[in-house]
Amino acid sequence: MNYYRHTKKKIVTGVLLLCVVLILGACSSNTSTTSATDAPKKNTESTDAATTRTIETAKGKVTIPANPKRIVSTYYHGTLIALGLTPVGANKEWWMGSPFLKEQEKSISDVGTPTSLEKVVDLNPDLIVINDFDVEKYEEYSKIAPTIYVPYSAYHNPKEEIQLFGKLLNREKEAQAWLDRYDQTAKQAREQIKNVVKPGQTAALINVRSKKISVLGENYGRGGYAIYDALQLKPLDIVQKEVIDNDAQIKEISLEVLPQYADADYIFICFNNDAEQVDMSSILDNSLWKNLPAVKKGQVYTLPYDTFSFYDPESIIGQIGLIKDMLIHQNKS
Repeated sequence: MNYYRHTKKKIVTGVLLLCVVLILGACSSNTSTTSATDAPKKNTESTDAATTRTIETAKGKVTIPANPKRIVSTYYHGTLIALGLTPVGANKEWWMGSPFLKEQEKSISDVGTPTSLEKVVDLNPDLIVINDFDVEKYEEYSKIAPTIYVPYSAYHNPKEEIQLFGKLLNREKEAQAWLDRYDQTAKQAREQIKNVVKPGQTAALINVRSKKISVLGENYGRGGYAIYDALQLKPLDIVQKEVIDNDAQIKEISLEVLPQYADADYIFICFNNDAEQVDMSSILDNSLWKNLPAVKKGQVYTLPYDTFSFYDPESIIGQIGLIKDMLIHQNKS
């Protein structure tokens, strides 16, 4: 610094001139940039362009945070978790409680059953996700935070569901990662049961609730997707036609016609929590049940309701492993 001290005045003058030049140059540069952004190459609609996204939903266009931090999901919370988005609030009584989501659900607050708007407000969400159960409150939710309504009819299976949410929430890479994991899990499980389940063998999925018997398809929970899609056991033709192809996924039947819908190589049966012992005995002690081929061969598997009622992506992957283990264990010589 001592070397330049004797020319201090000249330097100050030079610096001032340089500042003027730089300011003029900056103004020229800003004008050029503004002109460039007029081209369709880049979207500069507002300063919030990087922090929000406008998406098309069943309720029209909705502007949502690009990276939501506080999601309240009255349904679909398991799907969001599979995409790496753990909500701050969800419906505990109806949809939470999967043994495959225990850790993730610890931090999620219960918003009540039916959903309490006050509890939703208290959680200060920046995004709300709902399904058909809450659609009548859509306008009220929208006043709290941007709200995405996804009806059941928007997808037909878990793969379509996670792809849909991946697109809506800009999580397509995460959605594809889950699809890859599902395919790998299913492939490994099929390889492990290839000496137990032969190609083309059939399975029936029966659900028993209070005084009701139903046959289920692949997309009604109770392990159906793991059984029919992942492990590739075949539904009976009558189930394919009357339950799956018409997308009903559930058909209530009488005990008298059970042999038509359960004449399969394997039977999987799930008793709802409201099924009483008398409901179970009325089936399991009946001669129609005892004479089914799968029952005679010892190929009946009881699926605990609290484990297999869940239909979210992570639970389905977990169910693949459990059903695979059941098949292997029960068929050990």
